[in-house]
Amino acid sequence: MLSKLILFIRHAFALIREDKLFSAIYIAGTAVAIASAMVVALVLHIRIGNIYPEENRDRTVYVRSYFKDDEGKFVGYPGYSPLAVEEMFSRLQCAEVVSANMADEYVYNFMACAEMGRQEVPVTIKFTDTNFYRLYDFRFVDGRPYTDDNVQHADKCIVITDALARKVFGSTEQVVGRQLLLNYLPYRIVGIVREVSPLMRNSSADVYLPYTVGDSRAHWQSEEVSYAGGLEVTIVLKKGCTFQMLKDELEPYRLKYLSMLKQATGKEYEFLIDAGPHWAKTLNFDPSYDNTTADMLRNLQYPALLMLLLLLLPAINLSGLVSNRMESRIAEMGIRKAFGAKRRWLLREVIRENLVLTLLGGVVGYLLSWLFISAMRGNPMFLTMFGRDYDPVNSVTLQLDMFFTPTLFLIAFACCAVLNLMAALIPAWSSLRKPIVESLNQKR
Repeated sequence: MLSKLILFIRHAFALIREDKLFSAIYIAGTAVAIASAMVVALVLHIRIGNIYPEENRDRTVYVRSYFKDDEGKFVGYPGYSPLAVEEMFSRLQCAEVVSANMADEYVYNFMACAEMGRQEVPVTIKFTDTNFYRLYDFRFVDGRPYTDDNVQHADKCIVITDALARKVFGSTEQVVGRQLLLNYLPYRIVGIVREVSPLMRNSSADVYLPYTVGDSRAHWQSEEVSYAGGLEVTIVLKKGCTFQMLKDELEPYRLKYLSMLKQATGKEYEFLIDAGPHWAKTLNFDPSYDNTTADMLRNLQYPALLMLLLLLLPAINLSGLVSNRMESRIAEMGIRKAFGAKRRWLLREVIRENLVLTLLGGVVGYLLSWLFISAMRGNPMFLTMFGRDYDPVNSVTLQLDMFFTPTLFLIAFACCAVLNLMAALIPAWSSLRKPIVESLNQKR
């Protein structure tokens, strides 16, 4: 088997050397097609794949709330209060991790420096609880997360990224325990984590600190509705638990609180728990409130159709190239059929030969897609696809697991196989159907 494979590869490369112009054009056309399709796949992977530190996206659910009074007016905040987190979410049986953090609209611009008079650096911050470091799999370079006691007492302790540590202090060594000035107020550094790409919107920041610190205190809880507040709840489901199981478990809490609210205020309220898995938050081509597997597949069909279209158009041009190539080899095929070669053997061989060219083009195309994403990472239009604004100061970093995973490798290989079949199958089959006599007389 191995000897046959080696013989086949040698034969394929001999054909490539025999017609270098055809091979170069075929590989270049394949590379452009694969690069176009892989850019779509890479963007999709960055948005929904399990990537550091959001390595449990397939089990992550984001929960917000909406309250309306009996006049239909929205009341409170589109989130939850600490009371709601304690009485509803901390008791869920299907939740592995429950984290409550201040919503993005309560994050303000901060400036950081090592000490007064030193150069200031603009930073992004996130107000979090301690479960945030269980929700996302941060890799600590040094130190540790802040504790529940730190959150309860609103201690000014922070976790920063290794990139910020190098910017402000010159290195990550002997930084834990030092102070960092945020808007000229001192905060104690308790931990340093590996930098997260800004494209990972839910987990990326330069500085992480307890949500109980600072002005965020005013947004904890609504005065009118005690369960409404400024906290976004994120849940990682236990393995084996489904999104529907979470909805069913939350429903009794929702009804119970509505009954208590009516007794306390005498008013009718509408309480909507707006929950959705990670893919539903990201794939909004065809919004649905069911969030079932069928809904996910329906949303995935749009990028899949786009990838197929990007492969189909170049395949038509490559098919013409293969057709011309087969015309020049008709006499060869006729001789081989005269000596007993069956049509299906010859067809399989032609497809394999073109598959070698397609795979070479696929490798080049895969690398081109990497280069394209890397070149576009700071483009404002590209950043909007990830809910990010253009930042002229801080460059957008990329991570290796954004570009190479077994899933992406399989997608790239599948793109190569589909393109090869579309480009080679029809012209090869058409040429091999010609009678032996006609094939032998082709070059007379």
